[in-house]
Order: sequence, then structure tokens, then C-alpha cells
Amino acid sequence: MQKKSATAGRAQRTEESRRRILEATLELAAEKGYEGTAIAQVAKRSGLPVGSVYWHFENKDKLFAALLQHSLDEWEGRQDWLFRSEEPPSRQLEKMISGRTFEAAEATNFWRLGLLLALERRLSGSAAREMFLEIRRSRLDLISGWWQQALPPEVTSHDPGFPLRLAQFTMAAADGLYVSTSAGEDWDATALTGMLVDSIWHLVRQAALQAGVRYDPDLTEN
Repeated sequence: MQKKSATAGRAQRTEESRRRILEATLELAAEKGYEGTAIAQVAKRSGLPVGSVYWHFENKDKLFAALLQHSLDEWEGRQDWLFRSEEPPSRQLEKMISGRTFEAAEATNFWRLGLLLALERRLSGSAAREMFLEIRRSRLDLISGWWQQALPPEVTSHDPGFPLRLAQFTMAAADGLYVSTSAGEDWDATALTGMLVDSIWHLVRQAALQAGVRYDPDLTEN
């Protein structure tokens, strides 16, 4: 019984040390960027020996990759790009983009860290950067799939590449809202989200007209 208790205590201390290291790394990354963050600084900020940091993480790149995964685990459950046939596409899109925007206002760790890595092109080949870019590619596939289901089949037949371009535009615009609202300026995120959604549906209606069909995103069936 005592042996099990000691083992559980060690595991708890190990997990606590790992958490402190990740939190310290996130703070330093926000202040100094990837290249400005050193293992010695992480150790000092976390209050742990340098050897403890290396015991948990082989090097700085592996540390940042683990931090990105940790942040993703916290963020992932809030994202939902599953198409629901019982709900109008207009409402689905508005909820998904507004949810993304207001998460940005809270400076979610995953996107704050991920954009930091993505913008530092000198990190090409970094495990952490490649992980973030792969996650973005996967997210783009999900959004493209959502559009594939939301659009009338005549539109996708007329222009097979349209769902992917819409997904890219949706992601790019949402990222822009993220950066803008995270900057701390007094922007009306609700109004901007509404303008973005209206702009996207304008593009969709134009594509539908070119394909010879009428499309109303406020309806569950078209």
C-alpha cells in the first residue's frame, strides 16, 4: 500500500514539474519568441533545475512541440466543423466563426503559440512548427469538407475547387479577426464577424448563380 502511495506521489510530482515547465515556456515565448527563449530561462522561470527540463524534454524544439500539443488539447474541444443538416448553414457558419473570434479575445494558448511559430520562417524543419502547420492543414480539410456539404452539388460540379478556396478564405479571415481582437484594440468583434459572414455568403450566392441555381443559406435544404 505504501509502495503504491509513493509511486502515485512521484507521478504527481513529475506531472507537476512538467506542467510548470510548459507554463514557464509559454510565458517566455510570449515575451521573447521562440529563438529568444532558452532552456536556462525556462528552468529559472519554472523554479526547477536545468537538468529537470532536459529530463522531461530532449531539447528546445521538443519542448515547444510538447507545449503546442498541450495547448492543442486544451483548445481542440472547443472547435466544431461538423455539418448539421438540421441547422441552416448560415447559422452554423456564424457560430463557428464567432466562437473562433471570441476565443481569440481570450488569447488562447494554442493559436498564440502556433502563429508565433508559423511566422518565424527561419524555423523551417522545426518539429514544433511542422506540427502546427500539419494541424492547420488538417483543419483546412475539415472546413473544406464542411463547405462541400453546405454547398449545392451544382456549385461544386460547376467549380470543384470552390469548397477549398472558400475554406482557405474562411480560415484566413478568421485568423485576421484573431490577430485583430488579440491586439487589445477596441474593435467590435461581433459586428466584424457579421460582416465577414455576410461577405462569405455573397461569394457563395454569386457562385450559385454562375452554376444556374438559387441558394439560400438560411434554409436547411436547398
